[in-house]
Amino acid sequence: MNATELQIKDLENLIGNLKESLLFQKASILNKSHEFKAEQSSVSAHGDEAEIASLDASNNISIHLHERDRTALYSIERALGKISDGTYGQCEACGEMIAARRLQARPFTALCIDCMEEQESHSNIYQ
Repeated sequence: MNATELQIKDLENLIGNLKESLLFQKASILNKSHEFKAEQSSVSAHGDEAEIASLDASNNISIHLHERDRTALYSIERALGKISDGTYGQCEACGEMIAARRLQARPFTALCIDCMEEQESHSNIYQ
């Protein structure tokens, strides 16, 4: 086996492992989503003002976390689609391959580190 074949095999193994991780994260988010919906349907506003305020604060945090999970779920679905069509690991901005270490850290990232830093620096200018 030559070096190129070894790199391709390593990449295939990495993608396989990342796909498993993405599917696990997806299942976890979907389970939390079902729990969130059940929690929301069982919430009642009975009790004194302190209990209601505490329940309201807890509810706001739950909604925020649920929205964050929905965003992550969308990114996971996109990454799984890219794995299926063979474009996984390619930066959406510059087209270069995203470093394996970045993919391991954030398996559903769409940008290489350089493009992410550039995007963040542009967004900081307008804040």
